[in-house]
Order: sequence, then structure tokens, then C-alpha cells
Amino acid sequence: GQTYLFDVGEGTQRQLGFTRIWPSSINKIFITHMHGDHVFGLVPLILKIQSAAKAQLDESLAARRRGRGRRVLDRLPLLEIYGPPGLYNFINMSIALSCSKINYLDMHIIELVGGRNGLGPTALSRKKSVFLQRYPEIDTPGIRRVFLEANEDQVWIIDKPATVNRDMLKKGEDGFNRLPNDVNLGKNRRLIIKAAELDHLGGVQTFGYTVEEQTPPRNIDAKKATELGVNPSDKYNLLKMGESVPTDDGTGVVKPEQVLLEELRARKLAVLSDHRRVPPPMAGLCRNADLLVHEATLTKEDGVDKIKIRGHNTAENAGMFGGDMGCEVVALNHFASKAISEEVIESLLAEARHGNRNRSQIISSYDFMEVWIPRGGFNFYNLPLNSSKDKGK
Repeated sequence: GQTYLFDVGEGTQRQLGFTRIWPSSINKIFITHMHGDHVFGLVPLILKIQSAAKAQLDESLAARRRGRGRRVLDRLPLLEIYGPPGLYNFINMSIALSCSKINYLDMHIIELVGGRNGLGPTALSRKKSVFLQRYPEIDTPGIRRVFLEANEDQVWIIDKPATVNRDMLKKGEDGFNRLPNDVNLGKNRRLIIKAAELDHLGGVQTFGYTVEEQTPPRNIDAKKATELGVNPSDKYNLLKMGESVPTDDGTGVVKPEQVLLEELRARKLAVLSDHRRVPPPMAGLCRNADLLVHEATLTKEDGVDKIKIRGHNTAENAGMFGGDMGCEVVALNHFASKAISEEVIESLLAEARHGNRNRSQIISSYDFMEVWIPRGGFNFYNLPLNSSKDKGK
């Protein structure tokens, strides 16, 4: 499968060692902003991923020498890292000054350019901005720099698969021909990934991200399809796309509405890092997310002035925003250092629930927590598909 990481603070590599996540499975990393608690673990993790890639290559070469016929990797693993301007220079400078090399990865650093704080905190001064400058002395072979511009609506489209059609059947990991939106495609599956800016602190460009699957193919009532004359085959994929197919004996036609089961809603994850305000483009991306990860550094008692000065938000605002956007689950994270007791966490949860007005499930994040989103997404309130989700009214 695929593993996406959002921010890589110090200690990330150590914590990953206690999980079931293999470094070699990480193929995309998303950085929200360049503050140290979000990036200081990035370069060590990159080198760990490269080490895992080298081990895989060595293993495949050894197996081939032993005559087992195992295919040698025909290309280096691709690692894509997305984030604000300055990300490329930060990574390359760290690699250059640590006398490291990138030999076993094809690494692309994609900087999201064109935003309101893209030049960093020096934009309004006479100082030269280091964020988008190129320094040939630190260029690293194996690392490619890419600039990604925002759309007119101030949304960055990181990946948007084409609409599914009959010419797009792909072989899944199980050997069957599958549609690009099939959950069984494994690492060949593409998702809709977007980004937009958050308002954190002046001069600190900060992004939120959403990851959404394509509308999943509807399941087939195999028993009914067989009774109508179509046995399991690639014809089922055509039916899932809404196309009629001939029966196996060629004497009739089976229509999609005769055999398709209930439509499933596409699942969506939204990740909001440090911020004091969510601008409209990012808010729109969060709408109807199954899981919203939202910071809760401050409490209601801290007041509005502290939100503006520190560039962080409250648990109550997290719950309110999640409810307003129709999110099914709001996961609080990025707690202040004082949130070290069960009593404080319970207080934050209560504050978030008050702001939410029973429109979402509110949970507190913790190390190694897993949230499994079922096929079709969460539906705690038994609402019909594509409803407005005005649960609090």
C-alpha cells in the first residue's frame, strides 16, 4: 500500500519504529509549515527511507544471484515531499552540511508557490529572502525541485485523477483488472489531494491538506448478475461504470441498475496544522470530511488576543469549525505543554463538544492512535447520502 506523512517533527523516526509502518512504504510527505517542531525530523527520516530502499535493492540483487529469478528493481523508489517555499533549501542544506548523499531515491521536492506568505518573514524588509533562492553549491544529485502554482481559487491541486472510464482498467495487487478508484489497487491507487493556506503567523506560510478518494465503484450483486447471465469477469467493471454489458451467451443485455448495490460516499481526510484562522479556500476543502485533524493549543480562557498573538486556536473553535463544516469526526491535536494530564484533556474535549453542539464526534489524538474510516465513510447520524449534514439544527 501507500503511506502519507503529515509533518515530521523531531523524534518521528523513533516513534515509527514502534508502529507497523515500514519506511519503504512512505511515498508522500506533506509539510504544513517550516517551524522546527514540524520539520526537524524530516532529513533523518529521508535518510532512513533511503536506507530501506537500498536494503530492498540489495535483497533483490542477492536473490537474483542465487538464481531465484526475482526481478531487480527497474527504477529507484519515488519520494515526493510537498510544502511551502524554503523546503528545498532546508533539505538540501541539511544534506550537504551533514556530508550525506541521495543515491537510492528519486526524490521530488514540490514547493507550493504563489501564496500570501511565500517569501517568508523577510518579504517586507530589505533582507534577501532565502526561501525561493537557488544555491547551486547545495544542489544534491537525486533531488529535483518543482514549483506548484495555486489555482485562481487559491487551492493547490497536488493530485487529481482523471474521471474513470473503460480504458483505465489496471491490474491490482491481487492480479485482477480493477478500476483506478478501486480500493484494492494498492500502491497504484491515486487519490484526490489538495492544499490551501492557513493563517498562522505573519510571514510563516502554512498549509492545510485534504486527501479524498475517488467515488468508489458500487458493488455488484454477484448472485443476481449470475442469474441474469453474467458470471464474474471484467464485465463487472463496466457495469460499475454504468455501462450495460451483453450476457455471456450473447442472447441478452444486463443493465447496471439491475445488479448494482447502494452507492458509497467517497471518504475524506482533512489536516489543519497550526493556525489562528481558516481562510475560505481551506474551509471549503474541509467540508463534509470524515475525519478533521484540528489543533487545540489554546483554551477558551486564553481569549481572542492570545489567538492573534500566538497564531494558534482553541478547542472550542476546533469543535465549532468541525460542526460548521459537517465533519463527522474532529480529532484534537497539537496540545500545549500543560496538557499532560487526563483532567486537562477531558477539559479540552468538553470545550470542543460545547463548540460543536453535537454535530460531530470529538476525540483526542495521541501517539499511535489509529482511526479506521469504513468504506462509504462515517455516518453516525444515519443521514442519507449527500445530505447537507446540518446536524445541529
